[in-house]
Amino acid sequence: MGIFIEDLLHFGNLIDNEVEVEIEKEAFKKTFPSLDFEFDEGVVKIKGKKRFLIFPKKFEFRGREESNKVFNEREGDELKDFGVYLKMLSPDGLEELTKDKHFKKEGEYLKLSILDVFKNTEIYQKVPKQFRDKLEITKYKVKRGKFSIFLTVVK
Repeated sequence: MGIFIEDLLHFGNLIDNEVEVEIEKEAFKKTFPSLDFEFDEGVVKIKGKKRFLIFPKKFEFRGREESNKVFNEREGDELKDFGVYLKMLSPDGLEELTKDKHFKKEGEYLKLSILDVFKNTEIYQKVPKQFRDKLEITKYKVKRGKFSIFLTVVK
């Protein structure tokens, strides 16, 4: 984490370089309190409950990692959003997920906004304010129990 801060303070060190930032499950839980995220080798499982008549019914959406399939949305110089695409393996609960602004179905992919999750991490709090709008996601990785994003700084 210290290297990340030092690189940001020396702005030029991160241009054209990537830094891996591991996002803990707690940050996902803070952003999505009604959902549970599980990370397995290359697979993200999102579990929750949906209403079926008057009874709650459990669902489990499964999406496969597509490590280089990411998005960055900007409005001028301001960072609006960034996130990842998950290839749908099991669309169970997709209708429930897409009611939330952080999820969107695009073809055979689930577009998952990660910016608000990243904002709930300690690392984001340590990023100097003048660099927060210059961050950009380049790829992501899903490992057993871990979700990592790779960030770079744009001019």
